[in-house]
Amino acid sequence: MFRSRPRASATRTTLAIGALCASLSGPAFAQRASAPAAEEPEIQSYAIDTEVKLSSDRKTRGVSDTFNRPGAELTVDVVHESGLLAHFQLASVSKVTFPNSNRLNPTLALGWRGGNPEGLHYGAAVAREWFTRARVDAPTGFDEQMNPLGMATTNFNTSYLLGELGYGIFTARYLYVASKDFRGLNTSTVCAGYLPAMMAGGDPSAAMNCYGAGFKNSRGTQLLDLDVAYPLNGTTKLIGHLGWQFVRNFSAMNTVDYRLGIEHTRWGFVFGAEIAGAKARERELFVATDGNGVSRRLDRTAVILSVAKRF
Repeated sequence: MFRSRPRASATRTTLAIGALCASLSGPAFAQRASAPAAEEPEIQSYAIDTEVKLSSDRKTRGVSDTFNRPGAELTVDVVHESGLLAHFQLASVSKVTFPNSNRLNPTLALGWRGGNPEGLHYGAAVAREWFTRARVDAPTGFDEQMNPLGMATTNFNTSYLLGELGYGIFTARYLYVASKDFRGLNTSTVCAGYLPAMMAGGDPSAAMNCYGAGFKNSRGTQLLDLDVAYPLNGTTKLIGHLGWQFVRNFSAMNTVDYRLGIEHTRWGFVFGAEIAGAKARERELFVATDGNGVSRRLDRTAVILSVAKRF
């Protein structure tokens, strides 16, 4: 069996890593001629930040990775004073949207960031996300009698090249998909999204045109993100996001996604509330159906509540 729709979201590699801005100094110690010099405290040259987050839905680029259900994330950021950084995240996903998976989505990014976090800042990174054990088998095409011409096994693992440029509270990020497929999008998975409507008696031309173009992959997909975080005070900030997804060879999967919300820190926790979703060019390709026949639109606009603990 192959799923009724392909995945259509990009990696969550928007690195939430601030520049290291610590000024370390200490008092001068007077020394007697006969006394040994006091040991100076060791200066830490790196910072490690860990966050655990629970949310009512986990969306990537406005499309749910969790079948519109709650999700969880563990994120660890390591930043060196030189600007070198590492970002690791372990997140939950649904087996409906990522068939045969063990519901885990690890992501690793390595890069460098420089500049002034209060002014002009910039960076670059390479990133890879995995959907462990996830795969889908789907036809590569059909003949006139609707017999499969072949089958392809596709995984969802994706590699990215990332560039970042920002000023103050504004940040722009550009991602280029370097792997063969962008989250499993190729002819066998994308074109399968047209089959349910066709088999229900709908117009078959969309499916036939999709398969008729030959087998294609989505390497070269481009993603653009614009983000803003506006502090209202020391504990509360407004967050906004606008993103574009341009899928190579499959313009039907192009989307514009959006997010607007607020975050408030209290009792050592970060509470969040936001409205997020996506506007897809062909929305029928963003519908998933589980084993019980329940269908859900993964790009729908939703109110998402979250709570996070940072260490």
